[in-house]
Amino acid sequence: MSKARYIMSLLLYLLAAIIFLGQTLFGCFAVLGIGFDTLRAVLVDLSLTMSYPIFLLALWNRKVALSLLWIFFVAQWIDFCSVGVPPKLMSPLSDWHGQTLFLANILFTVGVVFDKRSRFSLIPDVSR
Repeated sequence: MSKARYIMSLLLYLLAAIIFLGQTLFGCFAVLGIGFDTLRAVLVDLSLTMSYPIFLLALWNRKVALSLLWIFFVAQWIDFCSVGVPPKLMSPLSDWHGQTLFLANILFTVGVVFDKRSRFSLIPDVSR
C-alpha cells in the first residue's frame, strides 16, 4: 500500500513539474515581447516565469513550496487583474495560464497528501 502511495505521489509531482516547466518556458518566450520598461512589465514578466523556480523549492521543503505556489497563484491573479486598462476584476481561471497553474497546484497538493514522508499526509499508513 505504501509503495503505491509513493508511486502515485511521484507521478503527480512529475505531472505538476511538466506543467510548471511548460508555463515557465512559455513565459520566457512571452517576456521577449513584453520587455522590462516599467514596473508593471517586470511584474507581468515575473508572474509568467516564476512557477517552475518556485516548484523547485520542493526539493528543499515541500511545505514551503506548497504554500508559495498557492500564494503565487493569488499574486498572479492580482497581477493579471491590474494589467488591463482600466484594471478589472476577472476570474483567475479565465485564461489557459491560470487554468494550468491551478491544475498544477492541485496535482502538487494531492501529491503531497499522498506522500507518506510529508507532514501533510492525510492518508494513514496501514501497511504494518
